[in-house]
Amino acid sequence: MKELTGKIAETFIFPDIEKEHGEIERVAQKYSPQNPEAFIRTFYEKVQSSRIVDLTEEMWATLDNTDSFDIPHDGWEQVKGHIDHTNQETRASRSWEELKQKMELGQELGAPIILKYFNETHLVSGNTRLMVARALRKTPKILLVEM
Repeated sequence: MKELTGKIAETFIFPDIEKEHGEIERVAQKYSPQNPEAFIRTFYEKVQSSRIVDLTEEMWATLDNTDSFDIPHDGWEQVKGHIDHTNQETRASRSWEELKQKMELGQELGAPIILKYFNETHLVSGNTRLMVARALRKTPKILLVEM
C-alpha cells in the first residue's frame, strides 16, 4: 500500500462535541447498555483532556465502525456508494462533495472522533470525512478519546 501523500492538519480542528451527542449516545449504548448515562458523563470528561492527533495507518486499519480504510485514491464512486447507502438507511442527506471541496481548500472541519476503549478503537463520528480524506490520499487529524 502506498503511503498517504499529504497532511491536512490545518483542516481538522477540535470538533463541536455537542453536535455529536447523538453519536455519543449510540456508542454509550454499545459499550455500556446498563448505564449509558455514566458512560456519556465519563466520555465528556475525557474529551476535556483529549487531543487532536494524526490517524495512523495502523489505527485506521483496525478502526471499527467505518467504511473508509479501503477507499482507493480518487475512489469517488465508492465514496458516493457508501454515502448513498447510508443516506437511504438513515434518511439523512450527507454531502461528501462539500467535504471534498472544503478539504481541498484547506477549510476548517471538526475532526472525526475516535474512542479508544480498552483494546478497541471505534469511530464515534466522521466516517464521511475519513472516506473523503482517504480518497484524497490525506492523513486526517482525529480527536482521540481514551477511556
